[in-house]
Order: sequence, then C-alpha cells, then structure tokens
Amino acid sequence: MPSDPLQEAWQSQPDPTPDADRLVREVRQHQQQFAAMILLRDVREVFICLVLLPVWVGMGVGIGLPWTWYLVIPGIVWIAAFMTTDRVRQGRRRAGPGEPLVRGVESSLADVEHQIWLLRNVLWWYQLPLAVPMLAFFAHVFWQLSGGNLWEMTVATSLGVVIVGGFNGWIYWINQKAVRSTLEPRRQELAAMLQGLSDESPAPSNT
Repeated sequence: MPSDPLQEAWQSQPDPTPDADRLVREVRQHQQQFAAMILLRDVREVFICLVLLPVWVGMGVGIGLPWTWYLVIPGIVWIAAFMTTDRVRQGRRRAGPGEPLVRGVESSLADVEHQIWLLRNVLWWYQLPLAVPMLAFFAHVFWQLSGGNLWEMTVATSLGVVIVGGFNGWIYWINQKAVRSTLEPRRQELAAMLQGLSDESPAPSNT
C-alpha cells in the first residue's frame, strides 16, 4: 500500500494530541487535489459528450445511416446529464473552510467512497447506455447487408458483439484497476485516520 503524507503526519506525532492545524491543512490540500482531479475528468467527459452530439448527427445525415444510428444519442445525453448532476450534488456535500479536522476527513472519505461506487457501477451508468444502441445499430446494418438472411446477420452481429464487448470489457477493467490500486488504499488510510481521531476524542462527561 502506498504511503500517505496524511497518515504519516498523524502517526508521527510525539504528543498524543495531534497537531490539528497542520493536519487540517494536509487534509484540505489532499481533498482539493482529489477534487480537482475528479473535476478535470468530469469536465473532459461532459465536453466530449457535447462535442460528440453534433458530430454523431452530422455523420448520420451525411452518410445516410439508418435510424438505429441515432439511438446512441439518448445515451450520450444521459451520460452528460448524469455526470453534471452528480458533480453538483457532491460539491454541495464537501466540507467548507473552517470545518473541524474530523469533518474534513469524513468529507474526504465520502468523496473517495463515492468515486469507488461510480467506477464499480460504470457498466450500468456509462457503458451499457452506449453499448446497447451500438449493438442495435450493427444488427440493423448487418440485416440490411445480408438481404434478410438470418444466418448471415447472426454471424455478423456476433462479430459486432465480440468487438463492442471486448472494448467495453477493457474499459471496465481499467476502471476496476483504478479502484483496487488507488481508491481502495486511499479509502483505508482515511478510514484508519478517522478511527484514530475518533479514539483520541475525549469521552463525554456523565455529570
């Protein structure tokens, strides 16, 4: 597991009481870096969707593609809307300046856990909305090219399924690798830090 400056700073305190001010700055810095990285990814994906929409329509009209070509458009719109909405919702839940250290760690942990959820479910909200209409388009085109021959259409469509499935399998593997190698270790470190801070909190008085 890669070392983390936040956890090292927390564990290296000579005094049982951590340097809260310094840890708050560390947590805030890491949270801002993580948020900037995710923001860049979301902006890039939404930008690609917005550019792809007119390109997709232009290709369909210019080449004279069948109507199933346009079934991908709702998937593109869905992805752009989903990522934009998710970005707005998550931005409202982050800890603001001046929040306690525990609140900052909780916010960072929630951000990481949400990204883990997104990547683990990328098949449902990102890949299938594009893959299914693309397979419908391939089946339609192969049906037309085969002249209605069901056997030829089935063989050609199966080839399309292998190509689309292989590409999406590769994309899915990349996302799950990011979860295992980056996000899960980070989640464990933040959870350990949060547990340590909770253990060091003074117990409530019974008086």
